[in-house]
Amino acid sequence: MTDSKTTSIKDLNFRTSLNRLLQDNTLTPVEKFENFPKYVPRQYLSYYLAKYEVFKKILNVHGSIVECGVFQGGGLLWWAQLSAILEPVNHQRRIFGFDTFEGFASIDKEDIAVQSSDHHLVGGMSTGAYGEILQTIEVFDLNRSISHIPKIEVIKGDAAETIPKFVSENPQLTISLLILDMDVYKPTQAALKHLLPRLCKGGVIWFDELNAPQWPGETMAVIEEVGLGNLKLERFPFDSHSCYAVIQ
Repeated sequence: MTDSKTTSIKDLNFRTSLNRLLQDNTLTPVEKFENFPKYVPRQYLSYYLAKYEVFKKILNVHGSIVECGVFQGGGLLWWAQLSAILEPVNHQRRIFGFDTFEGFASIDKEDIAVQSSDHHLVGGMSTGAYGEILQTIEVFDLNRSISHIPKIEVIKGDAAETIPKFVSENPQLTISLLILDMDVYKPTQAALKHLLPRLCKGGVIWFDELNAPQWPGETMAVIEEVGLGNLKLERFPFDSHSCYAVIQ
């Protein structure tokens, strides 16, 4: 989802040209996916490569993957695909995703930004993708091992409310990878408060908006709930904005 206040004219022109290329192409949709390097923007390839590198760090860490901020579902299914490819018999590695799918439930004082964004409002970043993601999961399950055991679960609603309820209803939960990509303060604070205690030693916490001028709420939540000095934040030189910390 583009943002007119942070996207350059060059990038907007690129997206327009790419859309035209995809629409005019004679390949079938499946053939386009099979040849995805022809069409995927460089920035997204970098993003998914970074996630692959992070996944490798948790291969021998027990526990599920929890993604807070599903958006359109690409990340959620990428974690599931990596698990299906790299550890096909690890049926205990579940993938849980939290999102309202109706945009931000609240914008708080901690979210007041130095740099504005088109999406910085209640309801911002709404996708309405919930139903389509559920259909995608059904198709994904047709092409993986041990497919009779569920792999992905999507929890719809305000994460500030659904996360504590989920943890209470799943006392067995252990986490190997916690992804924070909710942009704003209140749901991020809830995720850190209730999910971080379930993150195993050697597990990874991934941040998508730390130090982001448009989205200070994530940084504020980390400062209050964890303290930046308690995390060794690392990044990949080929990815523009995400970072991670391994729990010691």
